[in-house]
Amino acid sequence: MKFDKDFEEDILSKVLNNTNFLKRASRVLESHHFSTKYHSWVWETVGGIWKKYRERATPKLMLSRARFDFPKDEEREHYLRFVKKLYKRKGGAASASLDELVEFVQAVEAQISMEVALGHLEKGKIKEVYKEVRKLSRVNVEPRDYTEIKWSEEFSERQRDRKRAKEHPGEMVVVPTGFKRLDRVITGLQLGELGIFLATTGKGKSIMLVNVAFHAIKLGIPTVYFSLEMPARQIAARTDSRWSGMEYNKFKEFDFAPSELRTLESKHKRSRKRFQNMFRIISMPLRKCDSNKIRGALDDLRDDGFEPKQVLIDSGDHMNSVEKYESYRLSQASVYWDLKTMAEEDGYAIWSSTHAGREWAKSTATSEAAGESYDKSRIADIVCSLNTPERKSRSTKVVLEDGEEEDFEEESRETVGEYVELHIAKYRDGASRITIPMDAQFSKMLIQEIE
Repeated sequence: MKFDKDFEEDILSKVLNNTNFLKRASRVLESHHFSTKYHSWVWETVGGIWKKYRERATPKLMLSRARFDFPKDEEREHYLRFVKKLYKRKGGAASASLDELVEFVQAVEAQISMEVALGHLEKGKIKEVYKEVRKLSRVNVEPRDYTEIKWSEEFSERQRDRKRAKEHPGEMVVVPTGFKRLDRVITGLQLGELGIFLATTGKGKSIMLVNVAFHAIKLGIPTVYFSLEMPARQIAARTDSRWSGMEYNKFKEFDFAPSELRTLESKHKRSRKRFQNMFRIISMPLRKCDSNKIRGALDDLRDDGFEPKQVLIDSGDHMNSVEKYESYRLSQASVYWDLKTMAEEDGYAIWSSTHAGREWAKSTATSEAAGESYDKSRIADIVCSLNTPERKSRSTKVVLEDGEEEDFEEESRETVGEYVELHIAKYRDGASRITIPMDAQFSKMLIQEIE
């Protein structure tokens, strides 16, 4: 096999265009494996973004990094032309197996070591020659399934990345829920995280997922909704209702006045381009779905040119575990472990709904309410419950603009629909046990915070 610049460009094209290949390449490749400064910079940028954020670099992100790394317009233009060529490149040797990629790395490592050894030989440093040869024999380029951080040595680099993330919040995807107070607490759901919406029957878990999906696609964040209980057309009708502000039953029964049909058509024409290729809805047979089938469907979407950042599962309780267990509790725990692994390995923000036992119907559901298996809550990064408590004399803690908490009196709540409390039962990276009052207009598939 000829490991030349053309082969290197095939590799770089694949890591820019194919998440699965990038995931494999990140375990063996380093920037010094490439022969030119252009090739090395592309991999250093793409590989660095994947290592830190589990996100494949987009053209917009590559442009931003080029502006940061190359202040001079002329120099930056050369790199951007090269990147543009890689994005457009088709096929090639890099689509082959990981074995070929490993051979490429081994070949580069061997060439580097041989050149160093020859340099020592010319200078008569025989011991150094043997040392280099022995080092080559110990080089391990097999894929690593772990992440290592050199804590003290990489402190300055982490600070630089944190500063850049704060100054350029739009570069890395954190998926907001669209509920301002909730997002102030959890800062949205990050790629690699698993969140759970927990509630008893009829409290609005699925409608909450519809609202989360709609808020995301309005922000331009591609989202896919897996419905494992209702047909896809039903979720689509619910989303139609949320988007239009019209009652769900009008879509269910096609009960529109002529003026309403004209309004819908006009609104769709205005928003069609904005929402194009932003949202997919997939339904799967009840109790016949597992994480492998979810991943297979996501692979199909990517092959069709749809790259989701957020995945919604309604509900993980209806999934089967890939491995079989005698205990239903262990099987359920395995399902949520699989979802968490998928979030981390493939770089998704994943929300799942889950059922709380009926004993929680009249009280605020905590993490312990996660159905038959508390392991679900233990695995998740964020757990939020939806509750409809009695309103006689309760007061609720809400999050204020400055992050402080304050009692919110019942008498000041005014709702158009049903009063619901969103309770942050668990947040792995911050405050929890905070409750936010909500107004749920289920007839229009709308849940919104009470101002």
